[in-house]
Amino acid sequence: MLLSHKYEFIFIKTRKTAGTSIEVDFAPELGPDDVITPVYPAVPGHEPRNYHSRNPIRRWRKQTYHNHAPARVIRDLAGRQVYDRYFKFCVDREPVSKCKSMYRMTTLDSSFAMHNPDMTWDEFVEYGKFPVDSAVYLDRDGSLMVDRILRYENLNSELLDVASQLGLPFAGLQSQAKGGLREKGPEIQVSPAQRQKIYDAFAPTLRHTGYTG
Repeated sequence: MLLSHKYEFIFIKTRKTAGTSIEVDFAPELGPDDVITPVYPAVPGHEPRNYHSRNPIRRWRKQTYHNHAPARVIRDLAGRQVYDRYFKFCVDREPVSKCKSMYRMTTLDSSFAMHNPDMTWDEFVEYGKFPVDSAVYLDRDGSLMVDRILRYENLNSELLDVASQLGLPFAGLQSQAKGGLREKGPEIQVSPAQRQKIYDAFAPTLRHTGYTG
């Protein structure tokens, strides 16, 4: 995640949506007091800083911004005044495409905590641990906690639009951090029943993202 006091924005990071690439490309323009959270494993060009909260209200216990921190946690750490004033955005992705990407990571990325090279697509769907990010950018009542959800499918043009709005120098997405697994492996065949199961799981986010099955 990113929290920029210089440009007054908060980037809330979802899964399998090029979040690390966005951080790598935005980070060089951020100010010395801005927050950049660590990623694991480390990625060249991604230098974390200031991710220990400075909110004096929370001094009584250690508080740390982290990579996929939910909006509710960020609001608590940054304080409502900052959170409400700054422009907040995230990225989401068509549910089946997002699940395919998570499946490839599960089977091909040995650094992933849930790595299982023998898992089949059918087993992945049956297991049902899909990358639904409702808890990341929705409040407990299902209300939206960001000002804009960018679509992964139009990511470059929408990032350019956001950067222009913020006054942030940005010439287009250059980094492909963690992107090496996207096209590997055979084409994944998704049955109608599997598609329906995935869309049912993503129901909390669909009214905000607009994706349809």
